[in-house]
Amino acid sequence: MNATRATTATAAVLAGLVLAAPVSATPSFGSNGLFGVDEQVAQGWATAYIPAGRYRVDQAPSMPPYQSAPGFWLRCKAFPCAVEVWGNVIAKGDAIRDVPTFVEIAPTDAGVRLYNVTLTRV
Repeated sequence: MNATRATTATAAVLAGLVLAAPVSATPSFGSNGLFGVDEQVAQGWATAYIPAGRYRVDQAPSMPPYQSAPGFWLRCKAFPCAVEVWGNVIAKGDAIRDVPTFVEIAPTDAGVRLYNVTLTRV
């Protein structure tokens, strides 16, 4: 009878482990750099990738009494993805300190360039 209770208790614990939701962190990207969205298009241009989706934009943190330079992001349809090549830029957005702003990265974007901003998936 004790063996049956032990087996039942073990089965209940294992079932609880299987049904427990996995803990996952919200991915963030930044605060500077070039991220490819389409891995094939970005080959040779980007060393990191960001999935398409909606992201919260935050100004890069800084320590008082200093403030980091104003941040912004670029969404690009082709490479190079930089302010100097406006023909490749789809959209530009600024990070506003202490105000939530958002960006929607499309699966058709080639890349995203970040300047003093962090993107967090929402």
